[in-house]
Amino acid sequence: MRWLLLSATVVAAAALAGCGKPGPSGRGAQAPAEIGDASERGKKAADALMARLKSQLQAAMQSGGPVEAVSVCQNIALPLTEAEREAQGVAGIRRTTLKPRNPANAPDAMDRSVLEAMAAAANPGSEVRADAGGSTRYYQPIFVQEVCLKCHGDRATMPPALTEKLTALYPSDQATGYALGDFRGAIRVDFAPEP
Repeated sequence: MRWLLLSATVVAAAALAGCGKPGPSGRGAQAPAEIGDASERGKKAADALMARLKSQLQAAMQSGGPVEAVSVCQNIALPLTEAEREAQGVAGIRRTTLKPRNPANAPDAMDRSVLEAMAAAANPGSEVRADAGGSTRYYQPIFVQEVCLKCHGDRATMPPALTEKLTALYPSDQATGYALGDFRGAIRVDFAPEP
């Protein structure tokens, strides 16, 4: 299937022309009226998810350090993401990366294409992608922050209890070795097709 990358110019032109691009369906999800709306609603949903996840991780770091934060990621991140999908009224929302810790965050073909383009860009920004079949997805890049390095930095500098926990929970973990400011992955927001 041929995927089309919509640049900011094309997004603006589509918004002005009133051309909507439908997306994958989801129970109770609302379709964006146009591509510009997909960008706006996608950013709102991605920002809300990141704020909720960050809040949970900060609380875990304060109460039990990085080992507790890893447990929060394993037990709370996916249900929290699903709750945010429902709260935002979108067809889907998830985190995805080229170097997943949790296999549930592995990219599909479209994700991989977007992530590779973002990783190669000097200053990656958000993107809306659509295909001829009507799927619409919003992608917002995630960058490594200082707090992320405790669990995603150099494994050799991590406390033994943390590396043991990571190995036990995620035996195929690829999500270490990052530096501050590195591109980590993206939040993907899916939109239902217009009726």
